[in-house]
Amino acid sequence: MLIVLSDSILSIGIFLNCSTTFYMFTSCNYFIKYTKSLEEFITVGGYNCISVTGQGFVCFLVLLPKGYLNITLHNILHILHLGISLISLSALYCQKVFVKSLDNNLVLLKNGKKLFRTSLTGSTGTLYHIQCISLASNTAYLTKIPDSICL
Repeated sequence: MLIVLSDSILSIGIFLNCSTTFYMFTSCNYFIKYTKSLEEFITVGGYNCISVTGQGFVCFLVLLPKGYLNITLHNILHILHLGISLISLSALYCQKVFVKSLDNNLVLLKNGKKLFRTSLTGSTGTLYHIQCISLASNTAYLTKIPDSICL
């Protein structure tokens, strides 16, 4: 299967978060379906309110040991001033994603199929980073069927 989109490949920082309720992305570049939000806010640590710019679907490629997997996530909030993009572990649990712990890594599986592998990063070693690239425009990607999954 060949996926053709518009621009070039972009590295992105996406982190698995155990305490967030929603999926939240900082850049609209990763949205494949997008609706602007008007006067919507969420509360983050310390009861700070930040605005929701929009919401929709995002799509990105996750690096796995044997290549890449195309991941599409639904109900993503676009939060401009968040700092990093976050994937909610609790939201994944609700979608029947299983987490397997290996040393300093987590492997996330759905129906026995590996979705992504995260590793502890950061100066404190407390953030689980998901290695991936965005599906940007004007770029063609070669993927294998059925190696794509939607959540």
